Amino acid sequence: MKNLKYIIAAVLIMTLAVSSCSDFLEEDNKVGQTADLVYGTQSGLQGLVASCYSFARGWYGKEAGLGLSEMGTDLFYYGYDNKQKSLNSYNISAQSLDNNTADNPCYDQYWEMFYGAVDVCNTAIKYIPLNTVITESLKNQYLGEVYFLRAFYNFHLVNIWGAVPYNEETFSSVVTTATRVPEEVIYSKILGDIDKSIEYFENYQTKTDGRANYWAAKALKARTLLYAASWLGKNALTTNADYSGKDLYSLAKAEADALIGSGLFSFYDNYADTWTMKNEDFTKNKEAIWGVSYSDELTTNVNAIPYRYKTGSDGKQLQYNGLITRTGYGRGGNAMLLMFVSMWNNGANDLGGNGKETFVRSTADPTIIEHYVTKEKVNVAPYYSMYGRGFTRYLPSVYLWQLLEKNRATDQRTEATLLNAYKIAPGLEGSSKNYPNIKDTAIYYSPLDGNSPEGIALQAYAKDRFRVQFMSGGDIPVYTSSNPATALPTEAAKTTSDVYGDKRFDSYKIGGWCSFPGIKKFLDDEVDTRYLTHDISYRDAVVFRLAEMYLIKAEAELGMGNSAGALATINELRAKRAIEGKDNSISGTVDINTILEERAIELCGEQQRWFDLKRTRTLVERVKAYNAQGAENVESYHLLRPIPQAQIDAVTNKDEFKQNPGYN
Repeated sequence: MKNLKYIIAAVLIMTLAVSSCSDFLEEDNKVGQTADLVYGTQSGLQGLVASCYSFARGWYGKEAGLGLSEMGTDLFYYGYDNKQKSLNSYNISAQSLDNNTADNPCYDQYWEMFYGAVDVCNTAIKYIPLNTVITESLKNQYLGEVYFLRAFYNFHLVNIWGAVPYNEETFSSVVTTATRVPEEVIYSKILGDIDKSIEYFENYQTKTDGRANYWAAKALKARTLLYAASWLGKNALTTNADYSGKDLYSLAKAEADALIGSGLFSFYDNYADTWTMKNEDFTKNKEAIWGVSYSDELTTNVNAIPYRYKTGSDGKQLQYNGLITRTGYGRGGNAMLLMFVSMWNNGANDLGGNGKETFVRSTADPTIIEHYVTKEKVNVAPYYSMYGRGFTRYLPSVYLWQLLEKNRATDQRTEATLLNAYKIAPGLEGSSKNYPNIKDTAIYYSPLDGNSPEGIALQAYAKDRFRVQFMSGGDIPVYTSSNPATALPTEAAKTTSDVYGDKRFDSYKIGGWCSFPGIKKFLDDEVDTRYLTHDISYRDAVVFRLAEMYLIKAEAELGMGNSAGALATINELRAKRAIEGKDNSISGTVDINTILEERAIELCGEQQRWFDLKRTRTLVERVKAYNAQGAENVESYHLLRPIPQAQIDAVTNKDEFKQNPGYN
């Protein structure tokens, strides 16, 4: 960040420019009108409120937001082409990298984005009561939305950076000083905003149009109370009289209970249905409480993130980093389907050169492929690959893989979460030179040790049927070991096969950091022939869902000293996720590690894990135990991210506005 000026100027220009929209979450910028004139109309005010939502699309479903919330934890390693490796290795600094796409944590850009979001919300809070055109009922709805969103953005600021500036007024002039407000004060103010939101939302309790509502605010309150209790202490809040001296765990449990008992949200009998494209619209998804909307018309502004107004040294307007703005189609969308997929479709010499003959990435209808053996012409367009593009960004840690596999026999979530096989397009069975008996499976990732008797037998069976990669051992181990504390993704494959005596594996891109099991719950399971490749999805990003409320309740019960209650709540959720006829319960004493395991199984990849480890102060311990890519460098000061150095450089009260410890 260059200085505070560009934040203020940016949001001022942006908020003055917002105008009407035909679809609630679509913004249409028109300049030249004063704020009083624009926001005095119904359409102008509607556009202002809509603009408050756009910032959430810069975080949820975006590669850079995923990096800051899931990298550097116990659940994921970086893959071959990850663009934020420094977040996992903890080799990070406060320097701005702007549009460096090789390795960019994007701290500065999210600092700018979230403060821009807060200022737009402040503008809306200022102008909504002044509007004389809309009804009082609509004013209340709008105020509920913007108080919710201001709390939502400040929640992210305080959890990423700790004590940060807190603003409740719109900026009308340049400010060059800044004050870091204590975290307790910020949490107290966030809860104050949420309570105002809940009050305004009293008559607005349904999921429609992607808007926030009463239950979204209740979910944010439950999460905020839990985060504050675990990070600051259960009786830590004193600034807000409504919370002073109260047990925050007890309050978090009460909010979670209210959502669970509302009767408005429920579980699918089949856990995988939570993630199908048929149910991607969070307003229609049974379990979803609130989320960030994306459109299936991928060129619409409904997918847009805010414009950036920071200028470079040449005076030209800068753009947000491509890790935030990656378009694929249109100007935005959900990139999660790209993040957890390995390189399945090229660099795979054993499966046919670039993999096209086996997997097929359809680019038109029809797409005709010649069967390698029979020479028959096969139209594969109806079987457009479900795997998206193999970006090799994230692979599950040994710990996560083992955690999911441990429950495979009883828990639906293992099969619905772990992508442990890649399948070929129907009609191409038997078409691989090296695997003449190939049927539906082309690659299988086994949790076995490839050097064990079972592993050796499986590799012999797979020789002419499919490629098998083992967790460790065998011809192509995914990891260097099955020990979660020391394992790393293998980075080079063997040039020849010890078992097969041929060169089917003669490609570096079959190494473990390029070919690995993935996370399937974000994959699109429907074909959309309008687009050449599955690049960006219209899947809504679910922010709050019912399962999290059970996990919040269980952790709150543990914090209240009720371990038995926590166990019962965990088992209630596990029963919902059980394979029919199976006992999926756990037993024993519940501690914070039990909670974190359950959150890993349920919420992996959903942009909470780094915050979970940070707030429970288990980050260093668990990274050292389960993530060898970060174990060497991670330290306790990494519980907070660095304030962007450009922000430090720009303020005139440098003696008061200090960097977070460890980053000087």
